[in-house]
Amino acid sequence: MLKRSSSEGARLPAAPAGQAHGLAPADVLDLRGLWLVLRRRGGVVVTTVCLILALTILALVLIEPRYSATAVVLIDPRQQRVISAEAVLSGIGSDAAAVESQVEVIESPTLALRVIEREKLENDPEFARRGFLARVAEQLSIGRHASGHDEAALRRAAVLEALRERTRVKRRGLTYVLEITVTSQSPQKAARLANAVADEYLAGQLAAKYRATERASLWLGARLEELREQVRGAERAVEHYKAEHNLVSVGSGDNLLEQQIAEINQQMILARAKTAEARAKFAQIREAAGTGGGAPGIAEALGSLVVTNLRTQFAEAARRVAELGARYGGQHPSVTAARAQVDDLQQQIDAELARILSGVRNEYEVAVGREASLEASLAELKKEAARWGESTVRLRELEREAKALRSVYEQFLARSKETLEQQSLQIADAEIISPAMVPMRPSYPRTLLVLAVACAGSLLTGLSLAFAFEHLDPGFRSIEQVEAYLGLPCLGVLPLVEEQARPVQSEPRTAGPATSRSWLWAVDRPADALMRILVEQPLSAFAEAVRTVRVGLRFADRGRGVQVLVVVSALPGEGKSTIAANLALALKAAGERVVLVDGDLRNPALTRALTPHAEQGLIEVLRGEQPLETILVEDEATGLTFLPTVRAGAVANAAELIETGHFDTMLKRLRLAFDHVIVDAAPLLPVVDSRAIVARADGALLVVEWGRTDRAAVQEAMRTLADNADRVTGAVLSKATTDAYQYHYGIGGYGGADGEA
Repeated sequence: MLKRSSSEGARLPAAPAGQAHGLAPADVLDLRGLWLVLRRRGGVVVTTVCLILALTILALVLIEPRYSATAVVLIDPRQQRVISAEAVLSGIGSDAAAVESQVEVIESPTLALRVIEREKLENDPEFARRGFLARVAEQLSIGRHASGHDEAALRRAAVLEALRERTRVKRRGLTYVLEITVTSQSPQKAARLANAVADEYLAGQLAAKYRATERASLWLGARLEELREQVRGAERAVEHYKAEHNLVSVGSGDNLLEQQIAEINQQMILARAKTAEARAKFAQIREAAGTGGGAPGIAEALGSLVVTNLRTQFAEAARRVAELGARYGGQHPSVTAARAQVDDLQQQIDAELARILSGVRNEYEVAVGREASLEASLAELKKEAARWGESTVRLRELEREAKALRSVYEQFLARSKETLEQQSLQIADAEIISPAMVPMRPSYPRTLLVLAVACAGSLLTGLSLAFAFEHLDPGFRSIEQVEAYLGLPCLGVLPLVEEQARPVQSEPRTAGPATSRSWLWAVDRPADALMRILVEQPLSAFAEAVRTVRVGLRFADRGRGVQVLVVVSALPGEGKSTIAANLALALKAAGERVVLVDGDLRNPALTRALTPHAEQGLIEVLRGEQPLETILVEDEATGLTFLPTVRAGAVANAAELIETGHFDTMLKRLRLAFDHVIVDAAPLLPVVDSRAIVARADGALLVVEWGRTDRAAVQEAMRTLADNADRVTGAVLSKATTDAYQYHYGIGGYGGADGEA
């Protein structure tokens, strides 16, 4: 006996806002799911890729190629010093800001104008051609007519803008290397213009240095003339003041008065020394005379050679007197003569000492007098020097002014000469290390790169569109979507089956339970053959999917019996009748007692397919016109019992018929006679009949057509069953494409006619 799920598990949750036409949050696409999306939306991807590639190729054909040439310039922060003088205009510098500033210099309009004039670009059609918008703006200007001068200015401005747009300067990393790239329609012109920009940049550096040096030279020359006159005036003022105040210099910056004072000071020193010497000598002689030392002491004090000699003679004569006296006695003539000689020598000594003492006194007196005279002269000169010092204060001030002006003048004169030397020797702070070469291939458009980007972009765009279409697809295309959106277990995916006709084998008849004729094979239309796939093709993928649903119903039951199962759908044409018939056959093949009831009182598709010639059915039973036993039909080949519904005319009160006691009585009798009652009910949205049937059944199976049934419609259908939501056992996806079925169950179905064991 089939089971049904608990009421808690089968109740439908409300769909989140904004997800009525999108993937549910729990949707997770694995690789196989992605592959299926690509197969379903492959046309979108291929169309997008082909369209974008076609447009890209067309654009590549129409776009005029452009060539880019690059000249490489090195900024040299080192300053070349050919001469020791400091340059008037310093070097560029080595910081990053200085190097970046050179990029702006190269891209400046001033340099571009020099290149335009050098290369005569105003006559070049590539650069002189004005843009479409500029021409339109000129034509639309009202009351304004450009003169010849204005026209030339406009042409030059257009050429300038075109050249600057085609020129690109880039610093290579953190180095001092700059890349100057110029783009043109001609490869030769691109190389020529790139080299021209580099040359003009170096020429501009030299010109800037020359102009700076020239301006400095002119200013220094004018300033030198002013300084020269100022120096002359200052020197004349010094000389005039000296002459006016009788201030004479004798060299080395000293005046005559100062030199005289210096000389007298020297003489004073010598005079004082002589006076001191004479005073000491005179004092010594006078002291010797005062102490009674006599001639020997005085002679020793004076240190006179004459006195010394006389004293020697005097001593020799005295010795002879003593010898002669001792020999001859005191009265001997020789003794007397010797004494006379001694007296004479003493007189000579005294006379010499008197003369020397007189001379020493005179020398001392002269020395004292000279010293006094020099002191008087020095005092007079000092007075004169004091008067002269007052006059020299102003003189020194004038001399300082003259000296300062002379120093400034000499500095300016030296700098002027250095500047003149620099003016003839100018060296640029940059050099071209790699001139631009003629490019061999165009830089724009880069065909391979553009095609690669177009391929990648078109593929990405196609994939995005494919997944966008898939995301916006309102239908269900996977078990995960059904379970996430409806909150129901998806019991299976049934593949789409081609409709095939089969010859009629036997005629059915309306009979009682004893009827044994095989009405199931009595079909003559392709649509009717779908009802017997499980019997005719038991190993097909469809038959295997039906058996999967049968097993799924059993596992979805959770311990509660589902004897009466109603097969419903939201809209007509979703395949519920086919599923109901084949599910009944599957249950019958499993050995169960099964009755298939065509519960669609308004459009009995099962009856038309299985017993098209039936004359009475469920409606008559519900009205009490016929007993149930006379309406049931049993197929002899399968043993399946079928309760048809014959629609003789419009049934306006179908819901009322179901709600009568006859329907409940019929279900009770069928429950007693059969293990399973499979009811094919009407769609939920068009009519209300199915709601009454679901309310009396044990469970309901919701059929959703793969990729077609709108999610909003399914949600609305489930809302109609809100009071009986716990009776909805599960859902199945019908009419799935081969890709979808293969994704869920494998190619061909395991163990199928074409499958592998």
